[in-house]
Amino acid sequence: HFDVIEEIQQLIPGMPIVMHGSSSVPVEEVQRINAAGGKLDPSARGVNEEEYLPAARLGVTKVNIDTDGRLVWTRVHREYFRDQPADFDFRPPGKIFVEEYAKFIAHKNGKLGSADQLDAVRASLKR
Repeated sequence: HFDVIEEIQQLIPGMPIVMHGSSSVPVEEVQRINAAGGKLDPSARGVNEEEYLPAARLGVTKVNIDTDGRLVWTRVHREYFRDQPADFDFRPPGKIFVEEYAKFIAHKNGKLGSADQLDAVRASLKR
């Protein structure tokens, strides 16, 4: 619906736009969760990640992707406790999750066009 975004920007220039429900729901995450005992719908799909950057260039300033993060959390914990069924300590899978979530965020930053922008952001804040 890039046409809708363009129309909003023409009517209200500079208006921040939020893309709600924009998780990509990666097939691999769903498959891994289900292989570890989950029962997610294998046909579940989300927004194509390749649409994030064009939308951002048209004025989208926030992309809601919480479901993808929860899929990472679910996958890590299901796989951990499947492989360590006698374990009941939440800290080891929590450590794995933090590492996996960092990879997830780095990947999404690349798709959103915000990777490698820290120096530019810092410079803009000093003005």
